[in-house]
Amino acid sequence: MILIGTREGKRTDYMLKAAAAENTPLEVLPWEALQNQPPWEKLPEDLLPGQSPTERLQGAAVKIDPPPAQTFHLEEMAKSLEAYKNILEHLAKAECRFLNTPESIRLLLDKRRTKHLLGDSGIPVTEIFPEEPSNVEELLELMERRRCYSVFVKPRYFSGAAGVAAFRVHPRRDKFCLYTSCQLKKNQLANTKKLSRTENPKEICHLLDRLLALDCVVERWHPKANFHGKSFDLRVVFQFGHVAFIVARQSPGPITNLHLNNQALPAKSLGLASPILDEIETICARACSVFPGLSMAGIDILLERGTLRPRIIEMNGQGDLIYQDIYGENLIYREQARHLRCEEITSVNDGK
Repeated sequence: MILIGTREGKRTDYMLKAAAAENTPLEVLPWEALQNQPPWEKLPEDLLPGQSPTERLQGAAVKIDPPPAQTFHLEEMAKSLEAYKNILEHLAKAECRFLNTPESIRLLLDKRRTKHLLGDSGIPVTEIFPEEPSNVEELLELMERRRCYSVFVKPRYFSGAAGVAAFRVHPRRDKFCLYTSCQLKKNQLANTKKLSRTENPKEICHLLDRLLALDCVVERWHPKANFHGKSFDLRVVFQFGHVAFIVARQSPGPITNLHLNNQALPAKSLGLASPILDEIETICARACSVFPGLSMAGIDILLERGTLRPRIIEMNGQGDLIYQDIYGENLIYREQARHLRCEEITSVNDGK
């Protein structure tokens, strides 16, 4: 088994621990070896002696973790993302077995296409608008035309709440409100780990103009269910046909990502009824079946306020890092190691 990931970090450390616990040999192919553009010439000899990356992967069971963040500036992140997509395209040529294929990971990076595929399959999702506003004026026109005065603006391809903004307009009083972890620093859009709120129209319009220039999607702001006075949604890790882990993400504001100092809650503490949990599992199973080559996904689920009807917010082909799990029994990664090991044994025996 080969992990394409960072030399160090929680993902790598705990995947190595999981593999050792399951007696699964695992080696790490660091992203540094892949971040030269194809055909990956002049690679460090200690990383890939005499082999290209695709040759190194031949016949292996491979998991692809995300590359390390190289910048917090959104415009530069867009350039890095293009390089990442090119590497995924090249990795797809390798003759090996992937936990998640490069094609499926690449597809789930695209929020617009993912939502369209889910919606076309009849899976409940948060509503994404077909319009693609490129500035604040076009965004306000869209909101007025659809009589929707609360929206999320999200860069189409980023993850981890990078560039996400929750925008609300009071149509009669001409008042604006914006929640985001994105800030303008030295005239550059920077992703931060702190959620801020502002009602300054000039600041809001300037920031949104810059953000919308990055190719964004606009979604309806659906009210989320509350628990003890704070809104929450769910991160579900669904793999190998079942729910492996659920964690609730609770926030006093509309953006719930845990790295923004929001509160993680055990899903059991919400007291959700069995029919709701069953519906969540069914929706996750249907969603994963839409994407061939996907064995695992981190799926963000919104429960509507009042009805608790589940809707998919986003899917992430690399969304399996759950601190509450790795610092506990490390069940998610252990199951991955066990599955890939057993699948390899089965294929060998079948071949005989």
